[in-house]
Amino acid sequence: MKPQVTSALLAATLTLSAPSLMAELVTDDFRGDELSNEELLSLSLEEVMTLEVTSVSRKKQRLMDSAAAVYVVTQEDIRRSGAKTIPDALRMVPGVQVAQMNSNTWSISARGFNYVFANKLLVMMDGRTLYTPEYSGVNWDVQDTLMEDIDRIEVIRGPGAALWGANAVNGIINIITKSANETQGSLLTLGAGTAERFYGSYRYGGHLSEEAHYRAFFKSFKRDGFLNSDGSDAADDWYINRAGFRAEWQKSEDDFLSVDAAVFDGQVQPPLNIFDSNQSAKVPFNDKTKEQKGGHITGSWKRKTSDKGDFTLKGYYDRYENTDYRIAAARDTIDIETQHRFQLTEQQEIIWGVGYRSSWYKLKDMNFVVVNEEKPIERLYSAFIQDEITLNPEWHLTLSSRLEHHTDTGYAFQPNASIAWKMNDRTTAWAKVSKAVRTPSISERKADVNGVYLIENPALPPNTYLSIGRNQELDSEKLTAYEFGIRQQLTNTLSIDLTSFINEYKGLHSLVSSSICPDGTTFNLGVCAENALPPTFYFLPATLENGLDATTYGLELALDWSATDWWRIKSDITLLQVDATRLDEQDFSRQTESLVEGLSAEVLANVRSMMDLSSNWRLDTWVRYVGKNKSADVDAYAALDMQLAHQFNEELEFSLVGKNIFESSRLEFNEYFTGLVATEIEESWYAQVQWKF
Repeated sequence: MKPQVTSALLAATLTLSAPSLMAELVTDDFRGDELSNEELLSLSLEEVMTLEVTSVSRKKQRLMDSAAAVYVVTQEDIRRSGAKTIPDALRMVPGVQVAQMNSNTWSISARGFNYVFANKLLVMMDGRTLYTPEYSGVNWDVQDTLMEDIDRIEVIRGPGAALWGANAVNGIINIITKSANETQGSLLTLGAGTAERFYGSYRYGGHLSEEAHYRAFFKSFKRDGFLNSDGSDAADDWYINRAGFRAEWQKSEDDFLSVDAAVFDGQVQPPLNIFDSNQSAKVPFNDKTKEQKGGHITGSWKRKTSDKGDFTLKGYYDRYENTDYRIAAARDTIDIETQHRFQLTEQQEIIWGVGYRSSWYKLKDMNFVVVNEEKPIERLYSAFIQDEITLNPEWHLTLSSRLEHHTDTGYAFQPNASIAWKMNDRTTAWAKVSKAVRTPSISERKADVNGVYLIENPALPPNTYLSIGRNQELDSEKLTAYEFGIRQQLTNTLSIDLTSFINEYKGLHSLVSSSICPDGTTFNLGVCAENALPPTFYFLPATLENGLDATTYGLELALDWSATDWWRIKSDITLLQVDATRLDEQDFSRQTESLVEGLSAEVLANVRSMMDLSSNWRLDTWVRYVGKNKSADVDAYAALDMQLAHQFNEELEFSLVGKNIFESSRLEFNEYFTGLVATEIEESWYAQVQWKF
């Protein structure tokens, strides 16, 4: 029997047998009468169903009433999972695939198309966009904050472009941190283990008056590297130091001001296997460090204009620098946006706003990448409007749209229509149709990438590398999505959330053949040969075009069951099918078609068990299953995480966490176009002490 299957069966057995094994251990004090503010199951099932979310309609509304496939990862979920990174916390979300390629690189997507450059997911933290326009994706290694300060992570599967803009194609991840008022006093966290070599953080919150609060924090960690396929150390360890603050001022009953900022500095060591022109061959680079630093400052002003109306002005400045061996870049971004909400009639509520974003870059000292502009600038102008119409107490219709103008791709119109039927207080059904676009990145429109990917094809000369040329005429990818869902609290202890969807993509970016050669080479017989006799290396030229269509079908089911008043189980399963259609018969198009169809697992599943035992002990078990990723050549696997924690008093807590238990090593993701070497994750343990004072 495979080790992965053994792990899953063992975990399932433990979860199912635990009540009988522990019945004698559980007493009435599990309810935490001594520790009421730290109670494990702090949200009852009914409270969870009435939990408010803001990402669906840019205002607070009940989760139960939301006409979208929304899932909320709460602070308790994070605490009970043992997750030390935001990507690990996202593994809990139905429909979201998280794969770690090496110690510091993740591939995260929703509803398919998982890749290192997963480019159809818009990620935000407190309203600040974390999406990276250089290559259309997210630098997950530098997206961080105190995990204890995260209030919730709202994840919308499906388009949200009508309100949030381009690139919110397959979903939105909105990381929302706690207010300064909720984080008063001191919090010290220290931990160490096998993969988590050392981490520590300190946060202090105070107040200047009853209306003004603040907090400041410092966080540092050093994480061990993974393993190579032969079991040797991959040396991809890394560290980051981070500091930040948040301040809030309730200036008057109607005015609220806030500002937050953070800076970070760190170093990663990504293992590379790329072309070296000095050796005319593909060779490993294990000594190329990647320095990263940056920071942001965000300000917000919200004024209450009526009992059911308000106006918000928000802006931020963001800076990011890296010294990657392949591409060194610095990016500055300024973003400003307004939002006005008001009641048009008793049955109609309007939300509208305008925005402007400008990003400018400095690209220098690069290997393998040639950009036709050393200092490119991108500007985005946007306007959106939403009309929420109460047809009657049971039916609610929402119409929204967003108009954007991008300096490279021009205008984009992204509409949305949804309807929610509140059958009763415990059941809501909804349907939604929407459109979204994904704009091309700088690397796709303005960059040539040469010599990263070695093509092993007997029909080509040895040492032939892929050369991807720029296409400044590349258009945006387009999506039309159809969704249907139902949420129901079946009993006081069991709720269900079911979503089905069909996504139709047009003009996906696909590789096609080209005859344009990199400098220093000449086109001959389908390849670009080095200008030397005899040539020692060759390039196969290609470019990107809107050459692929695709349709995805999916079903997402989540269950939340309070088995007893001391034991809760959350589970979910996702089924996904991707069918791609090439628009021509080129070899590259056939390969891209196959790549897109196999990029994501067809089955994802989670089972999380949370138990509150006697004497303030907690036991948490998490089993997850990820199906085969054909394009990445990664087999299906099951993983087991466990956490045992003891709360000594209101101030002091100790926890012991095991990740990927019974796993010697496992490959989660692999790809070929970036030069990154995939390394294997292994079983790890860490111990943590947390002190509030």
